[in-house]
Amino acid sequence: MNASALLFTLSITAVLGGGWLAVAGWRGWSPSVDRPMPSVARRLFHRLSDRRLTRSLLIACAAALMVLAVTGWPVAALAAVAASVAVPRILAGRTAVDRIGRLEALEQWTRRLADMLSAGRGLEQAIESSATRNIPAPIASHVQTLARRLTVTRMPAEQALRLFADELDDPVADRIAAALILLTRRRGTGASSVLNGLAELVARDVTDRREVEAARAEHRTTVRWVVGILLVLTAAAVLQRSYVRPFDTGLGQAVLAVIATCYAGAFWWLHRLARPDNGRRFLGTPTAGRETA
Repeated sequence: MNASALLFTLSITAVLGGGWLAVAGWRGWSPSVDRPMPSVARRLFHRLSDRRLTRSLLIACAAALMVLAVTGWPVAALAAVAASVAVPRILAGRTAVDRIGRLEALEQWTRRLADMLSAGRGLEQAIESSATRNIPAPIASHVQTLARRLTVTRMPAEQALRLFADELDDPVADRIAAALILLTRRRGTGASSVLNGLAELVARDVTDRREVEAARAEHRTTVRWVVGILLVLTAAAVLQRSYVRPFDTGLGQAVLAVIATCYAGAFWWLHRLARPDNGRRFLGTPTAGRETA
């Protein structure tokens, strides 16, 4: 194994990791739910704190070291890191499955609020009660945080609901939060029927998305075949050392980088075809709300 190549790879990894930690410390990012981070930073933080992603990164590092030991190619090692992290996520389709689960949880929670409001409870009291029992797991932490803001910190209902929608970061959550905001402004009869109607719309959305996801599953099966064939051809090429010896040179590494980039672009395109379109949000959190949350 080329010692300089290994040192180069480890140095790049250390620089990227150190840069992330430096930016996180400088910005003061933390997992505090009462002071949400900006949208892009929050999503990046949650992804980096995800156990599945952490496990994927460890597997990626092991794959990079193994590829570097077999081939001695730094470009191949970096490509192995990218493939180990990205390809399983492309093939699994977990994003769409998780979003469908979150939508189902929002539907159940909305129906529960409607039942409580029909029983004569106030909106704040209904939200507090919904956070203490039988809360759907995908939105449990978000609803509990919303209830704590309303009852413990005495945050205005509109501001708390906007933060609730901002943390879920979903157009459907925006619709539910907007309906609840209107109900806090116009207290009276009809709140239960409004929420039940909204829950019906969410249920139809879940049904439609399940049908679309079933069609996308066939697309991911095709991608799996492509990945399998590519792995077999790559392994056969690497085992024939005389065939791939030109890649040992600097020019060969540059060519390999171009080839890897082309494959990455193709897989990114396939991923775009299979990725669901969540739509655009319409309910934003005012700047003042972010600062006082």
